[in-house]
Amino acid sequence: MEIISARELSQYLRINEKKVYKLVQESKIPHIKIGGKIAFVREIVDRWILENTERENHIYIAGSDDILLKRIIDLNNKAMPYKVFYAPIGSINGLKMLNENAATISCVHILDMEKKSYTLSYIKRYLTNGEYIVIQLFMREQGLYIKRDNPKSISGLGDLSRPDILFVNRNQGSGTRLLFDFLLKENQIDPLNIKGYNNESVSHLHTGLSVLRGEADAGFGIMYIAHLLGLEFIPLFKERFDMVIPREYFYQRHVKEFISSFEQPAITTRIRDFTGYNMENAGGILYQGE
Repeated sequence: MEIISARELSQYLRINEKKVYKLVQESKIPHIKIGGKIAFVREIVDRWILENTERENHIYIAGSDDILLKRIIDLNNKAMPYKVFYAPIGSINGLKMLNENAATISCVHILDMEKKSYTLSYIKRYLTNGEYIVIQLFMREQGLYIKRDNPKSISGLGDLSRPDILFVNRNQGSGTRLLFDFLLKENQIDPLNIKGYNNESVSHLHTGLSVLRGEADAGFGIMYIAHLLGLEFIPLFKERFDMVIPREYFYQRHVKEFISSFEQPAITTRIRDFTGYNMENAGGILYQGE
């Protein structure tokens, strides 16, 4: 086992010694302490380099749940030498991972409550490190899932307050949950009057299946899931779905190849059967940092 100093490591990695200490401070590089001084095990550092090199050859996406994005990722993983890994953990959590450099890309749909529209205000709110490029992936329709033939005659949000209606909600931190809460506020509906408001679902598909199986009378999500499961759908809002990429990753070859999957006309030829999506401005750049 070979032990090397910070200075020796900086020479080995060909980076500034201050950068080595910064990596240590941020717990991004394995290290040990000997007599109060920071040192490194050469074999462990070599393994760390290998793991990080492997990571740079792949794409890690964290953020909002979307079935069309999953489809495109699957198609890319079958055709491309690199792999795309997707963690649908909600828009806000995805941005947090991006800010912590734990993801390559974040996908989000966060409504600006004050302006009542989809803006880029989340950039300043959640991202504090580095510069980012934002691309519009698509527009999609959000609304209520209702059982086929609508046995309880649900016609809109107001009916969710009825005592005979059981609702299934989306998880906190998801863009869909934020949108639903916004719509309730706009329509002056008290969440406490909705039976099942605190029953949380982790995805659009899980929400739709809960309604299909009779575990709930209504849920909130994207139109495509209703079409897929044969549910009734009440459209309520058209939203924009964005992809946020740190500038340092944006120009990497495999990232550029993946982004090109969303450009016209490539995107329209791959998703002919996706009801509820509008691809008119897919792949367009919305923001390029400052």
